[in-house]
Amino acid sequence: MFSSIDTNCSALAVPDVVEKSYGLYPGLASFSADYSAEDYCNWIEQSNGDPLPAPLALYIQDSFAGDSPPVRGANISSSRRLNAIECELILQGALFDSDRPVQQLICSGSISTDWTDDQLYRLVAVVQESFSVNQSGIANWCACMGFEIPSQSRLRLLRILGFSRVRFAYSDHADAGNALDELGVAIKKARQLGIQQIMVDLSFHDQNVFTPIQTMERFLAEQSPERVRLICDHDNRYQSLTRILSSIGYQNIGLDWFLRADDFFLQAKAAGTLHWSLLGFTIMPNPDVIGIGPGALSAVGEFYAANASHWETYQALLNQQKIPVVRGIELEADDVLRREIMGMILAASCIRVAAIEEKWGIQFKKFFAYETECLRDLERKHWLEWQADSIRIRVQGYHELTELCRLFDHRAREQLSRSSSSLV
Repeated sequence: MFSSIDTNCSALAVPDVVEKSYGLYPGLASFSADYSAEDYCNWIEQSNGDPLPAPLALYIQDSFAGDSPPVRGANISSSRRLNAIECELILQGALFDSDRPVQQLICSGSISTDWTDDQLYRLVAVVQESFSVNQSGIANWCACMGFEIPSQSRLRLLRILGFSRVRFAYSDHADAGNALDELGVAIKKARQLGIQQIMVDLSFHDQNVFTPIQTMERFLAEQSPERVRLICDHDNRYQSLTRILSSIGYQNIGLDWFLRADDFFLQAKAAGTLHWSLLGFTIMPNPDVIGIGPGALSAVGEFYAANASHWETYQALLNQQKIPVVRGIELEADDVLRREIMGMILAASCIRVAAIEEKWGIQFKKFFAYETECLRDLERKHWLEWQADSIRIRVQGYHELTELCRLFDHRAREQLSRSSSSLV
């Protein structure tokens, strides 16, 4: 009776911590209310029984972030949110075997910046009570800040609680004011407190407002964040910023993630051990991702699940001691194959054609006839190089890699075809 208002996928948004560029394939439009918490629990049971169970990644959000759709339950107090999220953590933790430690934890910006000290203490305590957490896992705890500039006391608390990574965001807009200077101060404080990794999302959208290139170059050179995500709509400015990042030692690992030369992700990519997941780049192969909170997404094996997005529905299900999953999708073999290829494009900068043919028992050029024709066109644009047993990807930018992945997005192509036919 509660899920009826949550079954419309058009009313959903992908959480901020989920990688937008084919971290989720198939997309939300393919999710169905025919799948429920029971299906989710069955997949977890199956995952627990694997000889080598998948590593666990956990992310927690207390609301939708972004502009669309508007935050549902924005008037819900943080204490009520904590109580509901605490309940879900306990229910979810009981599903996973105790010998499966959480190896990654991410908290959304609204939690990291808005909750009180006591609430954050309680949240971390419940995580540790509900899941197995070892020291190596704590080394991979990340607090997202969004566009908020945290106080020194908040950064100190996060470090005390075990967070070793912080992700900030900066947007170039008319009201930015001294935001870049304030961000620089926060980064310095974070380093002084022992935060080991600083990530910064740099967003540039307004063509009428530009932080001077010299100012941005000085900021990057002085603060030297370990990872920078460049989000820029304007080609000339994008080229200038990429040249700056390259000149001070950053390398584009793909999707406009720029990393310092000593980053272990670059080393993993060179060794062929970098992977792709719901949360983006990772060294964990095929992790089970557990999403906690309203509208959170989870990925277990070949199953995706989505929590109720309305706070009222979400909390009502938890009050009944039910996992708040209200929709999902069980991937078909074709989906798994296409997702695997997208992961190769993004994490390995290649498509291992021979390995795919051997594993899946197909002839690549025949099975992917349409895609092969498109790939040949892109080869003439020098986006890629077709080699004897693989396809080497030459481009690293967000738009180019997204277009390459889109070639293999069979479901989106079918939906577009159906929409076009309905207009005839």
